[in-house]
Amino acid sequence: MKKVPNLKRYIYIDILFLFILILIKAYIYFFEADFQHMNIRNIDAIKTKTENKQSISFEVLGNVNNSITIFENRIIKKINSDFPDFVILNGNSVIDGAEDKYRMLYKSLKKINSSVIVGIGEKEIKDNGLSRYYKHFGDTNFSFKLSNSYFIFLDTTNESEESWQKQWIISELENSQYSKYKFIFMNRPPYKLQDKSILASNDKFILSEEFRTFLTQAFSKYNVTAVFASNIEGLDERKINGVSYFTSGGAGGIITDENNFYHYIKVNVSPKGVSYNVIKQENISNLGVHNIAESIWLYIHSLFYINFINILIFLSIVILISMIIYTKVFVGKDYYKKYDEITQTQDINKALKIAMFTNNFLPFIGGVPISIDRLSKGLRYLGHDVYVFAPEYPDYTDSENYVIRNKLLIPYKTLGFQFPVINIFSSDIEKIFNEHDFDIVHVHHPFWMGKKGLKLARKNNIPVILTYHTRLEQYAHYIPVFSILFKNVISHHMIKNFSQKCDVIIAPTMSAKEYLRNIGVSRHIEILSTGVDFENYPEPENSSVKNIEKVYRGERKILLCSVSRLAKEKNLYFLLDGIEYIKKNLDISFKCIIIGDGPEKENIIEAINDRHLRDVVELIGSKKQNEIYSFYTASDIFIFASQSETQGMVILEAMAGRCPVVSVRSSGIEDIIQNGFNGFKTRADVKEWANKIIYLMKDDELRHKISENSFDFAKQNSVKGMSKKASDIYHKAIINKRKL
Repeated sequence: MKKVPNLKRYIYIDILFLFILILIKAYIYFFEADFQHMNIRNIDAIKTKTENKQSISFEVLGNVNNSITIFENRIIKKINSDFPDFVILNGNSVIDGAEDKYRMLYKSLKKINSSVIVGIGEKEIKDNGLSRYYKHFGDTNFSFKLSNSYFIFLDTTNESEESWQKQWIISELENSQYSKYKFIFMNRPPYKLQDKSILASNDKFILSEEFRTFLTQAFSKYNVTAVFASNIEGLDERKINGVSYFTSGGAGGIITDENNFYHYIKVNVSPKGVSYNVIKQENISNLGVHNIAESIWLYIHSLFYINFINILIFLSIVILISMIIYTKVFVGKDYYKKYDEITQTQDINKALKIAMFTNNFLPFIGGVPISIDRLSKGLRYLGHDVYVFAPEYPDYTDSENYVIRNKLLIPYKTLGFQFPVINIFSSDIEKIFNEHDFDIVHVHHPFWMGKKGLKLARKNNIPVILTYHTRLEQYAHYIPVFSILFKNVISHHMIKNFSQKCDVIIAPTMSAKEYLRNIGVSRHIEILSTGVDFENYPEPENSSVKNIEKVYRGERKILLCSVSRLAKEKNLYFLLDGIEYIKKNLDISFKCIIIGDGPEKENIIEAINDRHLRDVVELIGSKKQNEIYSFYTASDIFIFASQSETQGMVILEAMAGRCPVVSVRSSGIEDIIQNGFNGFKTRADVKEWANKIIYLMKDDELRHKISENSFDFAKQNSVKGMSKKASDIYHKAIINKRKL
């Protein structure tokens, strides 16, 4: 398959860029200075400013459309040089009602030296903008009085009920009768007019003929001085029944009609009367077609200016989708093995330098440390150099020099259980790693030290092997916050995401492999269980075995055994419920010993007392591994209830000690126990599980037969055999890495 160079890197860069843009948008929306009820505050300021003035001046602008080049860069400068008492924006001041358009308008308005009143128009309510207008400016219908002038703002966007508006406007006109001058402001004009611009539609006026007639008659009846509207590209002046009407929309946006021009209206009110002056803005060129082209360009410039971040986000998304589609559709993939390639050869007996990375190790007793210890010893027996990067433990010194202990960031302790957090930020780890010419990196956790090992391997182009040891979702109760989210989402995502970065995944059982496939892991997966160290198992007649029988079995017929860390995920309360059921329903004498220690010890002791099991259940604490082998050999039945295992290593260990197993079904057990052959596996039902134990306790002949079958089955999983398979996996991974 032909590789696309750096395409994945570009995708990540694009995602990062997109993330930054979204953060900027979020910052602007949530943290940039907000403004509320601006009209109310500005009206109060205008009243204060004009309180003792006989003459006032104001300027009316329509269709600003978030214009930068025309409104902000030209018209505002002219307004500031006019020194009006206040400014009125008569609708369509924004391109649409999105929050960023309102904020951009606010930035422009702050450059005006006079107070500004913003009326509502069609574009203010687009994209659910009505609520934003109300938040930033206030009511859509409002009025105020200055000296001998009365100002009424009418909402013509159809957002207000027409019948209510009729009552409201009459009420306001009644209130204005004692004012000499009355000014009305609205977005749509109350008369028909034709907008001849290229982009115009013919519905720029109030559509209801009955409402138009009502308004013009009311304005005439109450001697309104002037009515200002916008919503068109140019300027329309007329008188209807003695009332002056100005429809002005030249403060921004696009000018496409050569007869139109950018402008605003300056109004002077004095005791002598009212004067109106149209203030034109000069265009760069005089030719009509050039005027049209210039205004379109200026509009596009303003549009891009205010939507700059939105456009970048849009382009980033388009580019990201395009790159993903390209990799999925246009980059050729061959899912079949290529038989015509010359196979690279490598001496499979060549000694390798292997670096293993783990979050925990001996002396901590657990499935992962024991598995690593056995594998590393088996690999060294085959002639490989193995180094284990592991945490240091206080007051513990290694007898072997192959363990590279690393300083701790923090040790986490809880009720006797210690989880050491290695300082992965220390440069010593990389320094020691670089001192060895490693051929392969084998990580045993998909986080922390696992990530450190992955990073060093990728940096040095070394194959990475991951062994999937742990069902992380079963450890969610150790997470103080978001434990449900960790259990149902994060844990599976962590495993999938990390696995996809490795060259080979080792699953201890077929069930574990199926899980990895189910969560979306597509990397090559090998099945390799932890081997059993048969050389350290004693014979039944060994003195250590006899001593265990003497101390713990005594005169009892059956000795049950379980090996487990005393933790919630090990399902030990289920086990105790089963023992309680056996005690109540069986007259055969027995003793159950539980080997292990952990954070639940005190609670388990309390549970034993509550169930009155002190005479049949005994917690005997942690034991050295070689001692545990003697307990397996001395016991009659091994019982197990945990459902958090990926392979149930203790199950194989018990079988190697000729100990039949009764366990609860789970992913780590399903592939090991064959019902009726080497043990029994049941549903997580206390009675069903306990009855299988009772069945074995009663039948001596069956128990002996399953004991021998268990031993024969376990012999197929020796440390030597496992180590040889692991060595073969390493060599294949190195060959495949060289092909890339």
